[in-house]
Amino acid sequence: MSVISLSGAKTYAGGGARGVLLTTGDTTADTWYEIKSVGVASALPIDKVSAVFRSPTGATQITLAAGDSVYPLTISQICKTDAEVTFEEGTIDVTDDCENGYNASILDGYTSVSGTLNGFAKFDDDTGELATGTSSIFGRFMNSITDDSAGAYVETLAENETLMLFILLNKNAEVGDIQNWLIIPVILTGFASGAGLKDAQKRDITWTKAQGYTSLYKRTATAGDII
Repeated sequence: MSVISLSGAKTYAGGGARGVLLTTGDTTADTWYEIKSVGVASALPIDKVSAVFRSPTGATQITLAAGDSVYPLTISQICKTDAEVTFEEGTIDVTDDCENGYNASILDGYTSVSGTLNGFAKFDDDTGELATGTSSIFGRFMNSITDDSAGAYVETLAENETLMLFILLNKNAEVGDIQNWLIIPVILTGFASGAGLKDAQKRDITWTKAQGYTSLYKRTATAGDII
């Protein structure tokens, strides 16, 4: 066995969109789920609200108990040039006169998670309209108005809701290998667009962790997992 480094091209970023809430029955094979509630006799693999898991492969599935509810998630790729994730644990200053002239700190037990997802604005070549992924990011920060030039106007108000962010660190994983996913509920805190004369139009995003469960999710890849 050898230990290797991977290029940034081996990462994948995606956002999870919720489907219809499931409160009874069984999960569907090879599907991502976000936990909304956990019952007393739950068989869910993680007993934390907002935690994410992927259902097993094959016919044997997880049966929801009374009080369980989960959202199926559909993952859509977020195209990027680079992605960064930063973890920073807070500290408490405990300096006193016994420290012999040095400052001293202890950890406060709380970790801040933030990062960036930089890329390019995309347009539909047939219609000229901003592509869905780019348009939805604009729509998180500003109102949108659609005008068909024939008298029909539609206003859509800005809504910057939580995004379940998935970052796969090794998309080159093959069947039987371990996929390493960072799964983080995030809020988009900044969005930059524009371009220089000889640059492509950019779509740079900054984000910070929202409320909810965060995990490094290690899954043995099956054929349904391969990206």
